[in-house]
Amino acid sequence: MTRTALDQMECSIARALDVVGTAHAVLILRNAFNGMRTFDAFQAHLGMSSSVLAARLKLLTTAGILEKRPSPTDGRSFEYRLTAKGRDLYPVLVALLHWGETWDASPDGPRLTLVETATGRPVQKMAVRSEDGRALDPREVTAVPGPGAGHKTHSLAGWRRRG
Repeated sequence: MTRTALDQMECSIARALDVVGTAHAVLILRNAFNGMRTFDAFQAHLGMSSSVLAARLKLLTTAGILEKRPSPTDGRSFEYRLTAKGRDLYPVLVALLHWGETWDASPDGPRLTLVETATGRPVQKMAVRSEDGRALDPREVTAVPGPGAGHKTHSLAGWRRRG
């Protein structure tokens, strides 16, 4: 059985994972969201080889998630900045953070707490919400194929109705 390339699958999750589905890519994004911008800073903090880091940064820039710009302070180096497409991944990383703090918590307390800059108050836990703001359990949500859906998406969406 041959494996379908993720970027060829009829699935938004698979196609997103094709770009950001490695631990290295997610950790680079985490650091970028925390203000890290240079190759040297990423490498020093993440401890990955320069070849792996260069490959992941290239993938993220080619995908339009990061933008590579000349450094304003050193014309020989570059900075990596999140694009609008990259910033749209923020809720995904926050959801992973909240999940990790819930299901793999440190006995000493939270490793990291996100607070709203203006108020200093913790941000709410990520959730899928109804129109009125209620957090919804997965059992309360139905996946409905849209106009771009093909056979596999229709098949997947039908699984819940079968069970």
